[in-house]
Amino acid sequence: MTKDDAIKKLEISNNGITRILENVDNHFQEIRTDPRLEGLAIDLENLFHSYLKTWQTTNTEILKSLKE
Repeated sequence: MTKDDAIKKLEISNNGITRILENVDNHFQEIRTDPRLEGLAIDLENLFHSYLKTWQTTNTEILKSLKE
């Protein structure tokens, strides 16, 4: 894989993560209504959001290094 290929894949990944983050509330709406998961849904949503933000931040840092 070339440097340009890696940059392209990381940019595509970040774009996908951004779209997921924009809709994360919709993804977890059904989970929030499940009485078996009462009290866990918010924690799961926060964990998922943090995971995605960390992944995106890491991608961005790598992109910055590759573009230098």
